[in-house]
Amino acid sequence: MACKTHLANTGRRAMRNPNRQFVLRAFRLTALWCGIVLPCLAFAALNHNPSSIKAISKAYGFVLGQDASLARIERTYPAAAVQIEMARMTFNSAFPDVRKKLETELIAAMTEAKFKVLRSELDKKLRGLLSKQQITQQLAQQFLEQVKARAKGDEMEPDVFRYLLAVRYASNPVAEFGDGFRQRYSTDGTGKSQRLRFHLQLPRSWLAKEGERPHVVQKWVSEGGTGLSNIILMVQDTAGETPTRAEVDQMVRAGELHTMVPDGSKFVDGGAFSQEKSAGYWVDMVMPQERAGMKMDSRGRMYLLFFRGKAISLMCMVGGAENEAAQVTAAATKLKPLCQQVVNSVVLDQAY
Repeated sequence: MACKTHLANTGRRAMRNPNRQFVLRAFRLTALWCGIVLPCLAFAALNHNPSSIKAISKAYGFVLGQDASLARIERTYPAAAVQIEMARMTFNSAFPDVRKKLETELIAAMTEAKFKVLRSELDKKLRGLLSKQQITQQLAQQFLEQVKARAKGDEMEPDVFRYLLAVRYASNPVAEFGDGFRQRYSTDGTGKSQRLRFHLQLPRSWLAKEGERPHVVQKWVSEGGTGLSNIILMVQDTAGETPTRAEVDQMVRAGELHTMVPDGSKFVDGGAFSQEKSAGYWVDMVMPQERAGMKMDSRGRMYLLFFRGKAISLMCMVGGAENEAAQVTAAATKLKPLCQQVVNSVVLDQAY
């Protein structure tokens, strides 16, 4: 269990399990450090590195191709102008100003001069492709239906869709979740889920990755896997302890949450919560790190929920260079509402 034993009403439990205090402290340290490896990269609306630039370029080419195809249909079948505009508006309502936003990201990532070269190359490729394609009225109608379906994420490659979403919701990550662009994750009780069956939802622009560390069940990385934000799901054994909400409330009143962050980290805030008939707590923290001589700053929130002698934790963390503390803080602030929604989506199948 992650809460300590010097609460007024836990003396009997501590005597029943004299090793409980040791178990709690060991669990606390493992839960907070396990799987947290954050990159040290410069901030922008999106994170820019070779992988993300390639993916953003692909998404930009996709949008250019769609715009060019719609324009060609409009020229070929002017009588279909209303249908064409409806398809265009349906897509643009889901991804407003996405072309301009992608251009802004690419210019920031590769300089305006290099972007102009990229744009020229993409235009040349598109002209070549479109010139080879014959367009019939039936094909045109099918394409218009595809464009409308793309507003929901259908009829396009998953990596393109993830980056369109990432650009769309860069300034307000929780809005992606609220607008229904979600993915579902479930455990079946095997492996690292330690016999617990539960499911939760996350935004679709986040890429799922396997958890390398022993207790990390799954992790998700923002911006199609190239962002600076992580959501990490862990399950750990609590030596059979499942505290009640009253016990967690007492722990909060006694100031015990300050001890639930790793040595060297700073406790910012915390409190108790209830979920699925179970009790838990949340902690906001600042975690300085150093890897290979690079100093990093990471901030975020951890939710920890006790259930059937286990602790399910979700960590939502943002990382950046030490000299980017203001940007990291702003990003962590934007991430908190999304983290709360992800936690609220947790359903413990065995609780019913």
